[in-house]
Amino acid sequence: MSNNPFVLRCYAEKKDGFWIAACPQFTLAAQGDTFEEAKQKLEGQIKSYVTEALTIDREHAAELLGRRAPLSMRIGYHLKAFAWAISRHRRAKSKVRFFNEPTLQYVC
Repeated sequence: MSNNPFVLRCYAEKKDGFWIAACPQFTLAAQGDTFEEAKQKLEGQIKSYVTEALTIDREHAAELLGRRAPLSMRIGYHLKAFAWAISRHRRAKSKVRFFNEPTLQYVC
């Protein structure tokens, strides 16, 4: 998803009144009533994932932290990002938001 191994590209989408935040690279997702709640829950999942990869599953850390998202998720992410980019006039009311999560904040 990202060329920088220290940055995860994430997004959140509003569906049926709920926000679903996703981290395609680690195949993680969280749901909340608001964008902020969903993002916060996803950040908690990312922190747990990175912490466990560097402690409990240390011998598999390279595979866990360097894995690629499934092709369907990568394509879906890029299609959403493309649609969002070309609809600049609708961004204020957009039901999709993109954000980056620096992984180093979970390590330190």
